[in-house]
Amino acid sequence: MARARTEIFYGWRIVAVCFVTLFVSVGFSFYSFGPFFKSLASEFGSGRLGIGMAIATFGIVNALVGPVLGAALDTRSIRRLMTFGVVFLAIGFGTLSQVNSLFQLFLVLGSLVAVGAAMIGGLTASTLVANWFVARRGMALGIATMGVSLSGLLMAPAATWLIEQLGWRNTFVLYGALTLVIVLPTVRLFVVDRPEDRGLAPDGEGQSTPAVQPTPAAAAETPTGVEPVALAPAVTGLPLRRPALSWTEPLRDRNFWVIGLFVSLGFCCSGALLTHIIPLATDLGFSPTAASLVISSIAGLGLFGKVLFGWLSDRVDKRAAAWLAIALQICGVSFILRVESYPELLAGGSIFGLGMGGMLPIWGTLIGACFGRRSFGRVMGLMGPFMLPIQSVGVPLAGLIFDRFGSYRPAFLLFIGLYILAMAAIALLRLPHNEPGTAVTAPTYNRNGGREP
Repeated sequence: MARARTEIFYGWRIVAVCFVTLFVSVGFSFYSFGPFFKSLASEFGSGRLGIGMAIATFGIVNALVGPVLGAALDTRSIRRLMTFGVVFLAIGFGTLSQVNSLFQLFLVLGSLVAVGAAMIGGLTASTLVANWFVARRGMALGIATMGVSLSGLLMAPAATWLIEQLGWRNTFVLYGALTLVIVLPTVRLFVVDRPEDRGLAPDGEGQSTPAVQPTPAAAAETPTGVEPVALAPAVTGLPLRRPALSWTEPLRDRNFWVIGLFVSLGFCCSGALLTHIIPLATDLGFSPTAASLVISSIAGLGLFGKVLFGWLSDRVDKRAAAWLAIALQICGVSFILRVESYPELLAGGSIFGLGMGGMLPIWGTLIGACFGRRSFGRVMGLMGPFMLPIQSVGVPLAGLIFDRFGSYRPAFLLFIGLYILAMAAIALLRLPHNEPGTAVTAPTYNRNGGREP
């Protein structure tokens, strides 16, 4: 008798789509800033502070659109939003190839590129994956966000080579064309907003019907404006009849501020190191190609770190996973401060990358555990502006310190202190017994960090 065919849960296709969109949105922008850094500074006659501020503008706008984008992701068509994002990003790259002043660089990075990258970037991908997974959310987020690390592994040396062969302007033109050719059809063909839209349940456990008419008694208990959702067995973690959070409710929750502080401190430090590691390596006498491979070492271990910390986040206390991720980054930065050879620089970058790789999946699993998938996009997006003052200061601050002291050492010592502060902040997090809006999620932890039966 022929063996019955086992169909792969559609959610894993969603993970694959997010892998692609994250590779492009982060690799063509964030991970390419280092290779473009000195070319842009030379073109526009500005110091490293000027280019650092332009790059920071990208991050600022990316964060400011978060609340509106996050709310839209919870209530509008994610597929349509991503389509617009692809078009904005492609046009933005094409426009970057034509800029002739530092002001124009600020303008384009802070408009088309920042908005387009946000609409297909981390917030969108995390929300989409969180819609499709509950019990296996950490692993799914870890795999999806591997696109970020793979882009870092490949794009830094690729961008360096492309700039040498084509020039920085033509490289931006190529980025725009590839965005349209690769990402647009991927989004249009495969993105489905939620498992209920295909009659499925999160994690592929059982089935759910998109539209279920409640009984009169249930209808009387259902809050106004809340869409009735079919209930599955408790182990599936399906959503209950719980309204999405308002704009102000997360702001009254201590967990919102703890998660935001933890993530913003981590991104402040890691963003600065990733942007300035190539200038630092070339200052030490290494070639641009060799310097770009340091980012590849960071991203390469980040690939493993994302899966490792995604897996850990599903199985151990999420706070412990967060502490381990930060501790590894501290070790990596400390190692880089004392390098005397190229192998040591690669080793320090690898240790740093292993811990840095865990930040995105940990962020997503913390939000999901504390606020639930129905409000995931709104909460993550709302964090953006409040994280902004801390998150955006790292890149220009490192440039300012270098311009003042001629060395990155004071900046890196400061970042180690900020990482320690992040570890202290996460100790204040209080995880709910069960994810809000679900029946049972596995595993869960009590206030003291113990695992619930």
